[in-house]
Amino acid sequence: MSGELVSFAIEKLWDLLSHEYEQFQGSFLKDANAKKHTSEVVRSFVKRINEIVLDAEDTIERTILKDVLGRGSIGRLACIAPKRMKIASEIGSLTKTIKKAVRDMNDFEVHQRIDDVKDPQPSQQRQEFPKIHEGNLVGMEANVKTLLGYLVEGDDIQVVSITGMGGLGKTTLARQVFHDNLVKKKFDRLAWVCVSQVCDHIKVWQAILQNFRSKEQQNEIQKMTKAALQGELFELLETSNSLIVLDDIWNKEDWDLIKRIFPHKAGSKVLLTSRNERVARPGETYIDFKPECLSDQDSWTLFKSIAMPRKDASEMTPGDEEVEKMEKMGKKMMEHCRGLPLAIRVLGGLLAEKYTIHNWERLSLNVGSHLVGRTSDDNNNSLNHILSLSFEELPVYLKLFFLYLAHFPEDYEINVEDLSYYWAAERILEYGTRDRIRDVGDNYFWELVRRNMVISEIDKTTGRFETCRLHDLMRDICLFKAKEENFLHTVGVRSPTSHYQSRRFVSHDPTTLNVEKDISNPKVRSIVVFWKSDLYSLLAEDNLFRVVPEDTSINTFDKKDGALWSLSDLGLTRLELLRVLHLPGAKFEKRKLSDSIGELIHLRYLNLEGAKRKLELKHLVNLVTLINFSTKYCHLEDLGGMAGLRSLGIKITDEISFETLSASIHGLRHLENLDIVYEGAKGTKEGRVPMGTNKWNTLLEFDNLNKLKLSTNIQLLSHELQFPSRLTSLYLFGSGLKEDPMLILEKLVHLKEVKLGSGSFSGRRMVCSRGGFPQLQKLYLGELEELKELIVEEGSMPLLYTLSINNCQKLKEFPDGLPFITSLKYLRVERGMEEKIVRRRRRRLLQSPTHPFC
Repeated sequence: MSGELVSFAIEKLWDLLSHEYEQFQGSFLKDANAKKHTSEVVRSFVKRINEIVLDAEDTIERTILKDVLGRGSIGRLACIAPKRMKIASEIGSLTKTIKKAVRDMNDFEVHQRIDDVKDPQPSQQRQEFPKIHEGNLVGMEANVKTLLGYLVEGDDIQVVSITGMGGLGKTTLARQVFHDNLVKKKFDRLAWVCVSQVCDHIKVWQAILQNFRSKEQQNEIQKMTKAALQGELFELLETSNSLIVLDDIWNKEDWDLIKRIFPHKAGSKVLLTSRNERVARPGETYIDFKPECLSDQDSWTLFKSIAMPRKDASEMTPGDEEVEKMEKMGKKMMEHCRGLPLAIRVLGGLLAEKYTIHNWERLSLNVGSHLVGRTSDDNNNSLNHILSLSFEELPVYLKLFFLYLAHFPEDYEINVEDLSYYWAAERILEYGTRDRIRDVGDNYFWELVRRNMVISEIDKTTGRFETCRLHDLMRDICLFKAKEENFLHTVGVRSPTSHYQSRRFVSHDPTTLNVEKDISNPKVRSIVVFWKSDLYSLLAEDNLFRVVPEDTSINTFDKKDGALWSLSDLGLTRLELLRVLHLPGAKFEKRKLSDSIGELIHLRYLNLEGAKRKLELKHLVNLVTLINFSTKYCHLEDLGGMAGLRSLGIKITDEISFETLSASIHGLRHLENLDIVYEGAKGTKEGRVPMGTNKWNTLLEFDNLNKLKLSTNIQLLSHELQFPSRLTSLYLFGSGLKEDPMLILEKLVHLKEVKLGSGSFSGRRMVCSRGGFPQLQKLYLGELEELKELIVEEGSMPLLYTLSINNCQKLKEFPDGLPFITSLKYLRVERGMEEKIVRRRRRRLLQSPTHPFC
């Protein structure tokens, strides 16, 4: 009988959809997305079809999951007939819905046919990302040189503002200057802070100081009074040469409050960007720089480098009639960009993906009169036309990926890996059993990057896109389209009521979240909370794999139990189709709330932070990501049924034996990220259970594991301890290692990142040997209290890019072998070596003729 219900449901749904598809196939389905902006009837129909598809997905998935959970049940045979009747009833309801939609559409004739070339989806295999075109600074070189002169040579200038309309490239200019070698040599300290439209000057001050302090000091900064914060910043900026970049200030009043920390003397400087030229008044120490739009020639150079990179010089001959025609169309379309770099990049990215003369002819008709403000000559509306068109021309699958970005707050630094797991949980991202979610997600993300839909750069230490953000104007388009498509509802943001309620809800201020009131659609698939401030990230430092929001209000923090906000009753029992539940910092107050979580069999992403009551999770067999699973409130054996888990964060708070732990997670063969924290156990000095090497061998037999974080007492690493072969990131805390771990770790040939944190090593000497760590690019040593000597032999860590040493009080000197590592670009030392020694050795590295360190 196994699978009988599933086969029955799928067969019936397939017959239904195949039959009804014939009723409305043809031109309408091709034209629907294009016509929905000009016809209310089509727009309504598209929404109805989307709802039908989602309902069908829910029916199939619910049937599959209940079949899996019902296997082995004594009463299973007796339940088959009633279940078949229920499934048939649901399909019958779908049939009526589709038939009505077809009848309605038969009365509506579609006269215009728009040929659409369907783009193939990217390969599921991870690809090496080609180098992004180097056109972003075309026409800006002179501007960069001018700004560098103000900041590096103009000793009497304290404030430089870059002002102009959105899309002009203000932030791009500021970033180029910020990362210039001349700036790095001129200033002792650098800080970049995004201000945005809603400005809290205290938060801005905190963010500036956080740029100058270690991660371990962030909590202290949050606790400082306004007077203490202002005083410390004033003194720091008065006694140093610091450059502070304040990106996207909207109002003069905000600047007037922020600037109180800056001393009236030469030394430290401020570079700010704004659309409002009145933010900073020009004067003897103030300069307002207004970049011009690109010239026609520079615009064409930038456009051509993006939109027409596939033709080399030998192909693009003057006699090539097709190329000449495309160039003529390109120049005509480019006129609508009006010299705005953002518009040129987005239009160029769109046309590069539609690189046929047929597509360019079609798009050239749409660019000048598309969607928003289509008859206006205003620069802002011209930009909006192009941004809107860039979304409409995305393949359907990429539209979903892009719209998901509407979840995140303004100026939020989005973690690309976390984004991939959200996509996977929503089934937006499809992957196979042998695929890594991150690899598949990277391929889709690259599609958005090369279309200039998101802002991101490949991290040189990993070869991946690690974080991304949206340009303000592109975010506006994203929010508008998410609302228009009923893709997402942001709680607290007013919007017209719609018959087609959203299935996704996000809140940026959970203290005002009332699920019973705000979420009335029983078909909801996700409830997500993203905080807006830095305090929350401090509470999340002990968990490597969670999404860490960046801006929590301290007023909502409950010091008694660590909760940031309370949930009395989510009414989860009526939201049985939930796939994503991410409620960081919540306190689950009532028993029935905790009980109902275990019945959400569709859940694929679950963050259990805040769960302070016992949970029964054995039915959650569909989970892909599980965060903050604690043995204090959950049954360890429940993990055994979650065979599809890819990312797991687990806290062992009871006296759980190693054998029990190993037996519970041994079957999770697809794990990619694993975080194990032993805490609160009795019988050890550090409150963590010591583990023998031979026992760790059996625990770590995960072929697909990429990231491993262990916060437990290991004491000894040996050659017998076989780490997973694909391991690229390793984090150790509280390990109590007595012997040098580098002897073992440097032989893990795929390691790219190693972090040895507090209590991980109690020895005095570390040696990185010749030939060791062949792929390592990031090394962090923190709070190693006894470490006195770090030796780096020539030929060790040949690809090291970043070295961070924090609070290693007894370590007094840089390793002599550092100059041999010519790949090293970032060296950060905090609260350890004496400052004069650090500066002297840093200067020596800078002056080394064989080392490009900056």
